[in-house]
Amino acid sequence: MMKTITRLLVVALVLLSTFQLAKAQDIHFSQFYASPLTLNPAMTGNVAEHYRFAVTYRNQWASIPAPYSTVAASIDASVLGCQLGMDHVGVGLAFFNDKSGDGGLNDLSILGSLAYHKGLDQERRYVLSAGGQFAFKQKSVNLQDLIFEEQISDDLTIDPSAPNMEPVQASSFNYFDFRVGGLFTASPTDRINMYVGGAYYHLSKPGESFLVQDVIPADDNLLDPRMVFHAGGSFFLTENFSLSPSALYMSQTASSELVVGTAFGLHFDQGNRYSRTKSSSGGSGIYLGGWYRVGDAIVFLLGVDYQSFKFGFSYDVNVSGLKEATLNQGAVELSLSFTGRLAECQKDLPLYCPRF
Repeated sequence: MMKTITRLLVVALVLLSTFQLAKAQDIHFSQFYASPLTLNPAMTGNVAEHYRFAVTYRNQWASIPAPYSTVAASIDASVLGCQLGMDHVGVGLAFFNDKSGDGGLNDLSILGSLAYHKGLDQERRYVLSAGGQFAFKQKSVNLQDLIFEEQISDDLTIDPSAPNMEPVQASSFNYFDFRVGGLFTASPTDRINMYVGGAYYHLSKPGESFLVQDVIPADDNLLDPRMVFHAGGSFFLTENFSLSPSALYMSQTASSELVVGTAFGLHFDQGNRYSRTKSSSGGSGIYLGGWYRVGDAIVFLLGVDYQSFKFGFSYDVNVSGLKEATLNQGAVELSLSFTGRLAECQKDLPLYCPRF
């Protein structure tokens, strides 16, 4: 009984925070590296092949009555490599949709990305990238599925048909948003690849609220900027074994998140691992890894590479105070990506890109 009450209290708090939307927080993925366009606009078109398609699905807190469900998909490509010599341009399109709570709070974003990648040496083993991303966002909620204080009588009976007496202006709103990012990648040898990047989200600090602005001041519901820093690499210890550490730090308002971990890879039939001129999609591999989201969860990963496909399955084990409601369960996350090649041009140069 107490566990049920605890879960209901957690759900109530989550719903309250999402409905007010004061100092709202963004979504996140445990496999952050598998969703490049939602992590950093500068990663657009930074792919060893010519184009990339990626999709990620996350289901969080399935043990409580109102779980969170998130899906993201993107496609990006490297273009103008022949015309620009050592440089190239990345273009991309992405979307994500997040649904949470009994009231069906829905967050939909459509993103357009553009990045410029500057080769710093003749072989393009060292590349400096900068990118920008334009977003259209829409948030909506099903008010009929929510219960408010005014709909609960003194004897604790609930009347959903009673007026909720909340100053609701509309059940949905939308706005435009903008974010920028930078990335540096280095492949000093065919066995070593490293990258470090950062992004800045919500440059315009858009307002988010379902409530009448005369009642709730607009300044109380601004979406504060989010800072993102990430780094990692792939190190082939032998021809068949690799180590791929990575880290992510995000900060927004008074909240922050730090994720650190690594994956161990067993590889088969490896060719040139990072360069486009020799297909980097001809091999296969299996990955086992673990990450720690500090103070929140331990993430376990199983990954598989097969030719042009990459698949990842991760599971979060919750270790924070929320574990009483989630029974130590966290989230199931699936990722899939595919890279492909277009017709080569005569001036096509090697392009060394990180194995995210």
